[in-house]
Amino acid sequence: MATILARAPYESSTNVLTRISTGAWITLGLIVAAVVLRLPHFGDPAFDIDEEFYLLVGDRMLHGAIPYVYIWDRKPIGLFLLYAGMRLLGDGVLPYQIIAALFAGGTAAVIAAIVRRPAGWLGSAGAGLAYLLWLETIDGGGGQSPVFYNLLVAAAGWATLRAIETADSRRFRTLAFAAMALAGLAIQIKYTALFEGAYFGLLLAWTSRRHSPGILQPAAWTTALAATALAPTTAAVLGYAALGQLDAFWFANFVSIFRRAPTPSGEIHYRLGVIAMHVLPFAVCAVAGAWELGRRTEPESRWRLFVGGWIVAALAGFFSIGALYVHYALPLFVPFAIAAAPIFRKAPVGTVLMGAMLWMPAGNLGYPDFATTARSQRQIAALAALIPPQVKTGCMQMFAGPPALYRISGACFVSRFVFPDHLVGPRDAGAIGLDQTAEVERIFRANPLVIVSDDAPHDPVSKPSYAMMRRLRDANYDRTGSVTIRGSTYDVWLRRQRV
Repeated sequence: MATILARAPYESSTNVLTRISTGAWITLGLIVAAVVLRLPHFGDPAFDIDEEFYLLVGDRMLHGAIPYVYIWDRKPIGLFLLYAGMRLLGDGVLPYQIIAALFAGGTAAVIAAIVRRPAGWLGSAGAGLAYLLWLETIDGGGGQSPVFYNLLVAAAGWATLRAIETADSRRFRTLAFAAMALAGLAIQIKYTALFEGAYFGLLLAWTSRRHSPGILQPAAWTTALAATALAPTTAAVLGYAALGQLDAFWFANFVSIFRRAPTPSGEIHYRLGVIAMHVLPFAVCAVAGAWELGRRTEPESRWRLFVGGWIVAALAGFFSIGALYVHYALPLFVPFAIAAAPIFRKAPVGTVLMGAMLWMPAGNLGYPDFATTARSQRQIAALAALIPPQVKTGCMQMFAGPPALYRISGACFVSRFVFPDHLVGPRDAGAIGLDQTAEVERIFRANPLVIVSDDAPHDPVSKPSYAMMRRLRDANYDRTGSVTIRGSTYDVWLRRQRV
């Protein structure tokens, strides 16, 4: 692997200015395409429950809340810091949605840059656009965490590729440490990025033998690269230790995920089937691209090995958690799009494949769908209208519904478990550090002014905690209204006045 991607003339270099100009136009075009594709979603306050929660955490952090201590989740602190930073740009969902579009466009541009030599300008633009379109098909049209860390991982892959091909030791060092720094930041947005970061790090450590001969040098390089990649996580650990909250941080980040109950096999099989349908077109093109590269020069065959290893690392990250939610497949689109691109430049088969890769998602998006955003805005406004202003001091507990309601109403918390699944989800029973039923009972003893719940949940619930919630709610609260949002009906209950 030490000579992977020695520089080869994949395309003519007679006009450097033209090539740079073409690349710049592709970058600009992909960023504009990302914004245009996502424009109908802009302003949707209920696009996805996960990103609503991330924005809520970021908002409360700006008011002094410490993640894992005052508001609980198991995502890395880097994700919440990112959302807190975006929240500084303005209230509401629009700032993070615009920035997510820019991240998506940036990722597509990096994909195009990686494949420009083996795929040409048309194939690179097609690969970037395919990435953007397919993101929309599995909940990637908003601010899910892979939308952000995919850019960091793709950039780390680009830096690794350039480091491997260079003969300049100084340039190698710069690119290698840049790759590991980018991977380290990605890990602090979601820990599954560790697998791709480790793959890049091992390649760089192996290649370092060419730049630092000697018995001890490879070990020193491996240590230095690993330390760089782990620096953001190490800083988070030290920060929580300084706050005296290391136990809370450690449990949420590194223990709780392993205590979750397994997902039922039937549900896993269904999710795998859905994911397979989305990944299979990329896989077909990737195999065709590998075959096409195999017919070219030796350096291009080594490029194929690099991307193949990247796919394996991304798949390892995907399968590592086990739940296999559909949006967990979003990181797979980066290496698969890169692997597919080389076939796109070979007419006529490549032209047909690229056309199919772009038509399949585009034909199913129903673009432009501004009506869904307008409907979500009306529904969230109707739900928020049921919440009295006194909730800012009287507090609220949601056992179902959009977490955006906490942010919009300004409600205070009576529990650090504000994401509904943590208290009534069956997989989290025993995985949040305390008994779900006991926490539900404690919440009602705290007498929150408002309860939000769903008496006909679509997803499975933890029967003991859910039954406890309904019993205590019915005994102490009166329902004031209901609103249906995307097929689920949420009830607002107001604490009964005692006479």
